[in-house]
Amino acid sequence: MKKYINCIVFLIVITACKAQTPVYDITEYRRDKPQGAYYKDIYGVLDGYDGTYLYTNGNTSLKFILKKKVKSFGYYYEDLVVGEFQYIKNGVERGNTLANMAINYTDEGVNHIITGHRVITGTELGCPDCSPTEKRLRLSFVDNKSPNIAGIDIRKTTVNGMAAIKVKIWWDGFITRKEGDPAPPPASISTGEYLMIKQ
Repeated sequence: MKKYINCIVFLIVITACKAQTPVYDITEYRRDKPQGAYYKDIYGVLDGYDGTYLYTNGNTSLKFILKKKVKSFGYYYEDLVVGEFQYIKNGVERGNTLANMAINYTDEGVNHIITGHRVITGTELGCPDCSPTEKRLRLSFVDNKSPNIAGIDIRKTTVNGMAAIKVKIWWDGFITRKEGDPAPPPASISTGEYLMIKQ
């Protein structure tokens, strides 16, 4: 009987230790937070972005598939939005990673092309027509074909009663390459603004 009591006490202690992982809201600043902390979407600001979105203009189209991931593991645990894309320009496919959405990566934030969780509020960072309390997302796009890293701002909207997102894409930086390396191929995606309808 004493062994059973010791076992139960041991399990309670282990469970209590695991419950000590500090939880922070995803909007909190991350400096000086302990490794293994959990940045949780406490207020659900990442909700409502899941789905397939499509922009078309003649024979050019851009498709995003976005999904909220809960407690994705990296240096921290974090809730985030991940995604993949397909871009067709003038009838020629320039990039397509949509099949990667079916893969369950251990570290979602590193392995998906589109990833992030930064919440922008109101007119902050270039949205003069946003309401003061409106929330939108700033994500990253790491080009799998070139050394380009793009920023993506996503704002929820509606078009003719249908859910949609306004997407702004700009080049944010470059992955370094060594001198003498061959020139990288052109980027997989074009910068600009896209109105994408939820499919």
